[in-house]
Amino acid sequence: MHLAGLLVSTLPEPPDVEEVIDTDGLTGSDWLQAGGIFVGSIVVAVIVNRIVRAVMRRSVANEFAVIITARLCAYTVFAVGLVYSMSSLGVRVGPLLGALGITTLVLALALQSVAENFVGGLILQARRPFTIGDTVELDDHVGVVTDIDSRTTVMRGLDGTMIRIPNGDVLKNPIVTLTRERLRRSELVVGVAYDSNLERATEVLLEAVGRVERIVDVPEPMVLLTQFGESTIDITIYYWHRSEVPAELAATHDLMLAVHQALADAGITIAFPQMVVRPGHDADGDPYGRHPGPVYSEQPHAPPPAPEPASKRDVERRRRRFSRR
Repeated sequence: MHLAGLLVSTLPEPPDVEEVIDTDGLTGSDWLQAGGIFVGSIVVAVIVNRIVRAVMRRSVANEFAVIITARLCAYTVFAVGLVYSMSSLGVRVGPLLGALGITTLVLALALQSVAENFVGGLILQARRPFTIGDTVELDDHVGVVTDIDSRTTVMRGLDGTMIRIPNGDVLKNPIVTLTRERLRRSELVVGVAYDSNLERATEVLLEAVGRVERIVDVPEPMVLLTQFGESTIDITIYYWHRSEVPAELAATHDLMLAVHQALADAGITIAFPQMVVRPGHDADGDPYGRHPGPVYSEQPHAPPPAPEPASKRDVERRRRRFSRR
């Protein structure tokens, strides 16, 4: 709003009425002609609106996109008819459009977020990254899309809450459509002890996956060794299931139960982090049995330390020793 006010203060003055409208020499027929063009443009706009709706409803399932497109076409027809009717009355359209352009610019800056969300709704309807009824992840929210209006995208969260996200924010952030495809893949990480037979563990886990009815056979599930952890060797199970979130939760529940039963029956331990606590003791005051002195270790790629400069006393001793020789 501050930017819009600053812009208004710096814009030139709008043109006078005499520069825009020239009423000299107008007759009654001119007014009738202008009125006929104006009324005719309204009638044609209504007809175009209905025709566009009827045609688009045959190929476009989304009612919002149909309504917006039909209205835009009708507004365009009406605007053209309005310009022609004003021209027949001697209205200079150029200066008038200049004044309207300045006003439109100020309004666009003042209503920038509203216009951004409106255009975002049009883009979402045109590109259709998701449709009504899809389960999506938008701006850290997961839910089922229930509506896309001119300002917001409406979702029903998994906990039953209603979520409204501005269309502009939807376009700016990643859009994850969970139910676009019929199947979706999930992962389950199982950690076994380091002394486990890994070949036997992978076989047992693969058999456990095969016992879960909610996991599909095609694409085939995979059981792979993935990481040496701090206390476990991690084995990741990749499995496919129906793309709906309730189906994912149910499949994960059944798989965890099957894995626990299979590993327990095979005698394979599901490892967990462990902490070893040792009793403390008094620290030895001199663990090395001597006072620390200079530290130097032979390293093959490190140069030896630089010699320290000799003191005056050392120089005098060396001189006397040399003179005695």
